[in-house]
Amino acid sequence: MQQITEKDLSKIAKKISNKVKKGDYIFLEGELGVGKTTFAKYFINHFNQKFKKKIVEVLSPTFNIVQYYDVNNRISIAHYDLYRLKSKKDLDNIGIFDYEDQFINLVEWPKLLNKKKINKISIKLKYANNEKSRKIYIKNFGRFKN
Repeated sequence: MQQITEKDLSKIAKKISNKVKKGDYIFLEGELGVGKTTFAKYFINHFNQKFKKKIVEVLSPTFNIVQYYDVNNRISIAHYDLYRLKSKKDLDNIGIFDYEDQFINLVEWPKLLNKKKINKISIKLKYANNEKSRKIYIKNFGRFKN
């Protein structure tokens, strides 16, 4: 695990945003308040900057479960927060698998998703010794695997 600052998190989000495409998943794991939504904010807004769109406020979709961001006519991002879901049936009810290939899928609290044959980057964030830094662990699957 590497120790990072919020500025580092932004750089990592930018780097990952340059590698993903429709149908890919980014799993965001970690305790409450550790920076999952902050990563999502940087990730989404790096796309917006790249395509000269305005920066948007990105909030955790905890109560809505999903928030969609249209970057341009080719790229849309689905930002999920599965914290309140309790079963795989809940996943079916929200239709997470119905249109997954049409979005770049950012998923906070992905423990219910265990599809083996998906292209994903799993990011685990942990609190470090001080409040201003975190530890990060990134694991690649599918086409991202080296």
